[in-house]
Amino acid sequence: MANFLINVKEYLNSLIFNNKYINNNNPNLYLKIEEDKINNKSINNRNYGIDLLRIFSMINIIILHINLYSRQLSLKISSIKYKTFWLLQSMSFWSVNGFGLISGIVGYKKYKFSNLIYLWIETSFYSVIFSLYFYNTKKSNCKLKDLLLSVFPILIKRHWYVNAYFSLYLFIPFINYGINQLEEYIYKNIILFFGFFYSFYDIINKILITKNNNYHFLNNGYSSMWLIILYIIGAYFGKYIINRKKKVSIFYYIFWILIYFLLSLLNSEIHFKLKKNKSKINNKIIIHFLSPTVLIQAISLVMYFSKLEVKNKFIQKIISFFTPLTFNTTLIHIRLFQEKSLLNEKFFKLVKELKYNYIFFKLYGLSIIIYIFCSFIDYLRLLLFKILKIREFSLYITKKFQYKN
Repeated sequence: MANFLINVKEYLNSLIFNNKYINNNNPNLYLKIEEDKINNKSINNRNYGIDLLRIFSMINIIILHINLYSRQLSLKISSIKYKTFWLLQSMSFWSVNGFGLISGIVGYKKYKFSNLIYLWIETSFYSVIFSLYFYNTKKSNCKLKDLLLSVFPILIKRHWYVNAYFSLYLFIPFINYGINQLEEYIYKNIILFFGFFYSFYDIINKILITKNNNYHFLNNGYSSMWLIILYIIGAYFGKYIINRKKKVSIFYYIFWILIYFLLSLLNSEIHFKLKKNKSKINNKIIIHFLSPTVLIQAISLVMYFSKLEVKNKFIQKIISFFTPLTFNTTLIHIRLFQEKSLLNEKFFKLVKELKYNYIFFKLYGLSIIIYIFCSFIDYLRLLLFKILKIREFSLYITKKFQYKN
């Protein structure tokens, strides 16, 4: 038992501070490697398909928030727009699960404690900036108390996904240790249990119309527990499936994209039938983070995008530019949607006035514009952080907390 605990301690230390590159003769080599990465001196064989999926996920998350805050999901059930918006909802709801899976796909190989510090600083930066802006806006509901607490956005639970991700990141060293100790067949059985047991359990829970939405701390999927499950599933795909050097045929892509579209139609149709028949069963039973069909939608798109080969250098540069800006676009656009402002009112009025003709293209177009706008804002933040050397500061803090034998 003592040897096991020693092995765990050494492994966690190697994960957090990447001791793979640190030896007794040069304990600061890790920081040098990280600094080289900041200056783009390191070579990174990246999967551009997964990066593209990350961007596509965020565009769909924006669509979910447009639907929510424009209140188009509460239209009369007989209207064509109601069916159209709920079909869009069904086509986009996988995106949050997709983000969770991507965390596991790219995160199981490495862990940098400095990223956690950097995340806190990023989130606090936007929280303070927006609170200062909206505090001076007449129509805003931002109060002095909100302004003072904006320095601690993670503690006050302003952004549920950031809070859940922050909690997940604390557990990643332990999760990665377990992943590396498991044989593939055992790991496969675990993710089948985690993914589909909880998904089908959620359906049973809603059919029986129970009021407990926080069983096993899942909170309808708005929780760190569900994000941890998605991370474990994503890590399996990253370790055993995606990285296999195997060429696929056109039928591979057709199969996975058909799965996605068919499940989108199925989910929206089930929702519509339950709503129309005024069933006692919760009509959101299937369009839900924990839904097995929504989870399979996310997995199908992971399988599709992970095998996309992006060879064009210009497209690679575009993807590389937007990928590191993607996460923070949710911090920006959700705050803009939540606060009352003249611009906000005009935007949602525009959405409400959209006719159902070509509404898919119009909403995806609006979402892409918002994504690019928010990315531009985050790019300015990134330039400021480079000037202030925030990444280096995060690495410095990491070094100060480094475990020493």
